[in-house]
Amino acid sequence: MNIIKGASVLLSASIDASLDRILSKKHRESNVDTLTAAQSRLLFLLWQKDQISIKDITRITHLQKSTLTSTLSKLEKADHIKLIPCETDKRKTIVKVVNRDEFLVNLNKSIIDEAGEIFYDGFTDDEVVLYESFLKRTLDNLIKFQSEEK
Repeated sequence: MNIIKGASVLLSASIDASLDRILSKKHRESNVDTLTAAQSRLLFLLWQKDQISIKDITRITHLQKSTLTSTLSKLEKADHIKLIPCETDKRKTIVKVVNRDEFLVNLNKSIIDEAGEIFYDGFTDDEVVLYESFLKRTLDNLIKFQSEEK
């Protein structure tokens, strides 16, 4: 069997783009069109891990610092978060949620859950676990490669 591994890279990019479009569409349909897909994913994390450093967010999300900073800036302008210099280490910036609107939290969770249902439609629980284990291994490989480049 001749497997073209590069096709998986394109497939992964297509999946990511499709999920972004689905999340954006669901937010527009909710009549609370205040968040982009990137902002909603980031807020989802921040609502679970409040007062976290930008460095820790980059480690968890694997976003480039420039991309993350831009998204955080927009969330700060929308009064969702506040960027606070760390008191013990002035090189660090802490991200604090300042507007935890429970309606928005529940809406965002509902939209992400719905996207997950769409994503895994037709999968058994065992297939979901197996697929996620492959995704984790793939991410680990990419992280390992990036750390070796530095």
